[in-house]
Amino acid sequence: MTETIDETTVGDLDGVRVGMASMTTMAYALPDGTERTGLVCALVLPDQPGQFVGLGANFVVEGRTWEVVDIQKPKGELGSVTLRRLPE
Repeated sequence: MTETIDETTVGDLDGVRVGMASMTTMAYALPDGTERTGLVCALVLPDQPGQFVGLGANFVVEGRTWEVVDIQKPKGELGSVTLRRLPE
């Protein structure tokens, strides 16, 4: 299952509403604990502090793990992030 969320909108991650905003470039963590610098976005997750994620990052929403598989920010336009739910 994949979901693309446009900047300043809310997506549906398997029945859970998740907002996306604040695209920028900065360091972020990968699942193996290493750090990468690149394009990130802030995800507003239910009952959790917002977190910045970039390409290859994972995060958990209501017990399900999601991976950032694409993130785009065309110059002068709103961006988007594409997420894939990992198998349980």
